[in-house]
Amino acid sequence: MSEEIFLRIMGVTIAKEAWDTLQEEFQGSEKVHTTKLQSFRRDFENLKMEDNESPKDYYSRIKELVNQMRAYGENITDKKIVRKILITCTEKYDLVISAIEESKDFRKINTH
Repeated sequence: MSEEIFLRIMGVTIAKEAWDTLQEEFQGSEKVHTTKLQSFRRDFENLKMEDNESPKDYYSRIKELVNQMRAYGENITDKKIVRKILITCTEKYDLVISAIEESKDFRKINTH
């Protein structure tokens, strides 16, 4: 533990106080937590593939945002992620997306 963190908890007398202090330090208060999650949700809804972006890079960007959302307790399904990708890819991928949609049954995608 760094000295800076130790100085914040050295005056507490019970473990619960130390835990609460550390939790707020690293996760923020409930209000901060809610605000960050709402910001991640907004970013997810507004996310679109850039014209010069590769599918791999776009997926990485989505996955990073989804991981942040999940770290804050959001239960986002794989189905929602796939739908997001298919809806927000650039027009140059329209034929590929159409072929994927025609060949796959998205009702069978895991909801976890």
